[in-house]
Amino acid sequence: MGFGSNLLTPMLGIDISVGDHVQRQVFGLTINMDIVWATLIAGAIVVTLGLILRAKATSGVPGKFQLLWEMAVGAVQTQVDDSIGPRGAKVVPLALTLFIFIFTCNLFEVLGIGAKLEYLPAPTSDINLPLAMALYVIVMVHRAAIKNRGMGGYLKHYVAQPFPPKLFFINAFMNVVEEIVKPVTLTLRLFGNLFAGGLMLSLLAALVIWKLGPAPIGAALSVPFTVLWKVFDMAIGAIQAFIFALLTILYFDTAMAKDEAH
Repeated sequence: MGFGSNLLTPMLGIDISVGDHVQRQVFGLTINMDIVWATLIAGAIVVTLGLILRAKATSGVPGKFQLLWEMAVGAVQTQVDDSIGPRGAKVVPLALTLFIFIFTCNLFEVLGIGAKLEYLPAPTSDINLPLAMALYVIVMVHRAAIKNRGMGGYLKHYVAQPFPPKLFFINAFMNVVEEIVKPVTLTLRLFGNLFAGGLMLSLLAALVIWKLGPAPIGAALSVPFTVLWKVFDMAIGAIQAFIFALLTILYFDTAMAKDEAH
């Protein structure tokens, strides 16, 4: 018991903290400045990629960079066509932009070292950015629904589905709850995975102090574990960006469908 206690004592003394930020007070509001500048950098990267594509775009044989973009656009276009059809063409730019932007933000996680304070954190690991994007998507979805069905049809949808109209109160309750839950789940799915990634990096960084007698076992294990985790984290970042874009498409599918199809 004494030997096991000696092994655990250094680990139990670790103060693991995830989500600390460089903060400033602006008009009484607390602003996470590191998230602000990381978001601006991610946005600048996406805009720069777009400008490079515009400069190199050709109607002839595309280069590797243009081919990569065309593959991304084609994948999103196929998903939109399968879900919404031709009327969903306007959703493609939004879904693709969200995917590229979120994936770029998620890649910042790879730059992290598990420190208590990261100066270039993944913006999506702070709940404010996923929530802002989710609310924007939901507002655009409701706008599309009103444009598609008219205000009368839009309101009727909440009381006429999924049960017969005489159960309008239950219909309204269920549909309103569903609409409230959509941005919440969209936010927490993205934020939770990125926050968990930051927590895992902190745990791996804390592993360094673990020793077996004089042997620095933790230091030897933390490097390969961190490399493997970062590769896995990149895959998770791509998947989460894809899921966010896919759910955006599906929400627009519901909004742009007729009540009979819905």
